[in-house]
Amino acid sequence: MRITRVDAVPVAVPLSEEFHWAGGAQVGANLVLFAVHTEDGIVGWGESICEVPLATAEFGRALARQVVGGRVDEVETVLDEIWTRGRWKTTPQFTQFVLSGIESACWDALGRTLGRPTHALFGGGVHEELDFFGFPQGDDAAALAAAARRLADHEVIYLKIGRPRDDDAVVAAVREAIGPEQTLRVDPNEAWDADTAIERIERLAEHRLDWVEQPVPHWDVEGLARVRGAVAVRIAADQAVYTTPQLERVLVANAADVVVQGPHDAGGLLPFRRQAALCEARGVDVNLHGFVQSEISFLAHAHVAATIPNLTSGNQVMHQLLAERLTTGVDVATPAGRYRLPDAPGHGFEIDDDAVGRAHERFLRDGAYVNVEVGR
Repeated sequence: MRITRVDAVPVAVPLSEEFHWAGGAQVGANLVLFAVHTEDGIVGWGESICEVPLATAEFGRALARQVVGGRVDEVETVLDEIWTRGRWKTTPQFTQFVLSGIESACWDALGRTLGRPTHALFGGGVHEELDFFGFPQGDDAAALAAAARRLADHEVIYLKIGRPRDDDAVVAAVREAIGPEQTLRVDPNEAWDADTAIERIERLAEHRLDWVEQPVPHWDVEGLARVRGAVAVRIAADQAVYTTPQLERVLVANAADVVVQGPHDAGGLLPFRRQAALCEARGVDVNLHGFVQSEISFLAHAHVAATIPNLTSGNQVMHQLLAERLTTGVDVATPAGRYRLPDAPGHGFEIDDDAVGRAHERFLRDGAYVNVEVGR
């Protein structure tokens, strides 16, 4: 079961509509797919999100030189090799984002080799069904309220704020659209300093917010803790907890009521599971984080999320934003935000070679998508 080859395939996949957040707006997803081949002819697939696919693919190929020759059933040894040999640990966050795709592909290959679904490799699921948020899209109060109204069957509605627009009007419109009882969470994506965050959150609290995700810059853990102590609304940490030392700093500072984390951020399925256990030891729940990613990531991450006892409801799902699928053989819809894992081996899908080929050709022809507010 040794790994004989790792392929890196940069792809560009259009979104069904513009995606707006505090960092700008985008019309497509930049991804690198990693295919891990074994000597038995098994191929496992994983995916890394990125801004610059060529850089991610080349970095991944360099990492893969330490992966090829290893056993696919010794993923922990493979990870240890990466972090103890070479200089990858000098750029921990970038390394984790790239490595996550390779590591996920190893678990997929192992599951396919053993004929077992990925969640079984992590001890089996403790959740029979996962709950995901409703994610309204748009860039003004009316559009977001209309989209939220269409998601009224979801337990949790999640709203991006912190853009140069009237957040008060947006949050008020969405709350009116979904009614007083539905759970509403907002995410400014590091848009405010601590003083501004306290003022804004206190003002928005009248709309019955469940939590505010990462209101201050990721490096300002003291500011995050100060915000948490000053407001009645729960505070979630996201960009502040990518690496394990960052997570430990947030936990020690009691800076967050909940941690929003995922395998892309943590560096793979196993590191994510380890970080969730650290949170559980301190009585902190974990919400599965999502990026603009395909169903390859959705399925892989759902498998490990199902094994986490301290997982919240309203986990993040974003593959539905893409206008094209890259896989076949499995349903990835989340009606009313609910999803049951497939029992097929590995992550549970078959790669659609034609779709991947088209997405790769699009990248080669047009290049990577960039922020539409800067220019394509």
